[in-house]
Amino acid sequence: MRVAALAFLSLVATAPLAAAGEAVTFSGTIGKLPIIVELANGASGQYEAGRYSYMAKGADIPLHASANGKGSVTLEEEKPCTPKLCKKADDTQVDEAPIGAIWSLKADVAGGLAGTWKDAESGKVLPIKLERKDSRTLRDSDDLFDAMDPGYYPSGHPEPPVFTEKDLPYDFLKVSRPLKEGPVTNAGQLSYRMDEDSRVGLAYPTVVSLGGEDIGPINAYLAQQRLQFEIPAFTCLSRAYLGFAWSGFDGEGTSGFDGGGQVTVEHLSPRLIGISESGSFYCGGAHPDNFTDHRLADARTGQALVPEKLLKGWVAKDDSGNIIDPATAAKDAIITWGPDDELAAYVNSHRDKMDADSEQDCGYDDLVKQNLAVYFTQDSLVFTLQGLPHVIFACTYDMLSVPLKDARPLLTDAGAKYFAELDN
Repeated sequence: MRVAALAFLSLVATAPLAAAGEAVTFSGTIGKLPIIVELANGASGQYEAGRYSYMAKGADIPLHASANGKGSVTLEEEKPCTPKLCKKADDTQVDEAPIGAIWSLKADVAGGLAGTWKDAESGKVLPIKLERKDSRTLRDSDDLFDAMDPGYYPSGHPEPPVFTEKDLPYDFLKVSRPLKEGPVTNAGQLSYRMDEDSRVGLAYPTVVSLGGEDIGPINAYLAQQRLQFEIPAFTCLSRAYLGFAWSGFDGEGTSGFDGGGQVTVEHLSPRLIGISESGSFYCGGAHPDNFTDHRLADARTGQALVPEKLLKGWVAKDDSGNIIDPATAAKDAIITWGPDDELAAYVNSHRDKMDADSEQDCGYDDLVKQNLAVYFTQDSLVFTLQGLPHVIFACTYDMLSVPLKDARPLLTDAGAKYFAELDN
């Protein structure tokens, strides 16, 4: 739970600047520096909390409403924590965050806000000008900072989650700035490049050509995937602030990626794109999160794909491991996807075996049932392991590779259509 650092003062009962339970996104400037702002309303119907980011930096800075008037709001901006500022003598956290600046804003007729930013120490004043861009309804939470947190945005089921600008307008604005373009990788009539967001040092693919197909849909998919990949990095940068869960751990206030996250294009055709995301992420806690995740999408439509669309024997299970129909599952049901008994047995009987000690220590036959994943290289279907906990992450390996020309018995009719090798 993120900690709300200040108790909000009594709010004047006036016409609200936005609806209760709503977060409004603005873009504009402090002085000459471009910023984005998201302000959230609580039960009072008034702005009670918010976050903002300098576009050149990316980290969110917490804002707390200290007063509301008719068409106006005063906000207190946190300053970054240090042990001296945010820890008591007994090493517990202080109750109130250190304040670095005061915002005094008034609404304009177009729904924007304008006013001043004042440094709490030097008294320096800069103008603020904000244009209203969009809004979203917040999920229920007792803490507005939790409610605004994009890392907890409800994705629903089935997987994979796909966010849109309407879901997270502030965060999509954050990743709309120009990227550092990488060199173009060519593969016949197909090409892509790895474009880097220098604020967090993460590069993600942009398709340049797709054999004459429209690249708009697939690049829209890649843009939202980039956002989802970068959200943990921006969140970790923001943990330099008490309101965004600063606790004094190493890693807080950084991107969290040790050596940078890595993204690889594994398969690219006019029909299908496959990418992998991997790395080691640490932003406080007992140990880093080591991960490798594989993503698939329809290259023509930009629609995210999941293994059950392509692979026979990929089934939905409840939290007890029973096979269920996801269409009839309860809305709050915990659903996982994985191989049925027949597919698990196939992989276990055909996979490359490890040495006897590794087979026993890792328990690979059971991991196949619980953590099997699939991805596609340019010419093969590969069964691998995914989502292993830290203590056995080293057990991850590619278990079985099947040439695409021989993979038809493993694929659904819909899945086979993504591969020219299987055209009749």
